[in-house]
Amino acid sequence: MSRQTNWFRIYDSSPVSDVDPTASYRKDRSYDGGATWEDAPEMKGEHLKLEMTEALLADLTIGIRDGVVVMQSPHPMGGLIRYTPAH
Repeated sequence: MSRQTNWFRIYDSSPVSDVDPTASYRKDRSYDGGATWEDAPEMKGEHLKLEMTEALLADLTIGIRDGVVVMQSPHPMGGLIRYTPAH
């Protein structure tokens, strides 16, 4: 299966497809295993879906609990990313 085909398969499957692309999330980053978190700007659910897809494609860990998503960063800088629903 090509990378592109696999990417769309992941994007269109749960848990990625369960995310509302229009919902607002606060995105935080941690570079010390979650001991401290750096605030980042508010993001939409579409951005979360894209990062979740890249993380799952790279066989990285994603945890979801009470609407909060924590994942290993799919970006070269590494670390953790946490998306919390903005209320």
